[in-house]
Amino acid sequence: MKKKLTGPLTKSLKKGEMICVAGEQNSDLYIIHAGKLMVFVTDGTKVTPLAYLGEGEYLGELSFFDHEPRSAHVMCVEDSTLVQIPVSEINKQFPPWLVTIANSITHKLRKSSDLIRQKGIRRKNVESIKPLSIEEQREAYQSLQDYLDDNPMIKEEALAWQERVGS
Repeated sequence: MKKKLTGPLTKSLKKGEMICVAGEQNSDLYIIHAGKLMVFVTDGTKVTPLAYLGEGEYLGELSFFDHEPRSAHVMCVEDSTLVQIPVSEINKQFPPWLVTIANSITHKLRKSSDLIRQKGIRRKNVESIKPLSIEEQREAYQSLQDYLDDNPMIKEEALAWQERVGS
């Protein structure tokens, strides 16, 4: 049985809770201690899952290194425990050369993502993530809207980001 984790940088979240939304300015990194998360994007009310993350994986690495807004929404699909690593730790924990390399890689990943978002991608014989049912989409979209309604500042950031990237 996995040891329960507690502390000031530990976040315990319930199924359906949002961790971050696309456009949000938060740049902290999160490591998943327990649970399962869904990374997704929206087009109107349509919810498209991009990835599922579990124990030992992390999220927020792009924003952590380049301080740009979040590029997707992340929601708990089961009760989860995360370890939050504040962006302020980057200069304490990593040598400058590593931060420079990480920034370069992050820049390339964001450019690739933007290109895919604009042009689309053709896949042949590639296993994709199963689409969500209408009910699952409705639940994820409602969790996102509730989070944004409870966080008006983040809602403004997300709307500004959507206008900027054109989604």
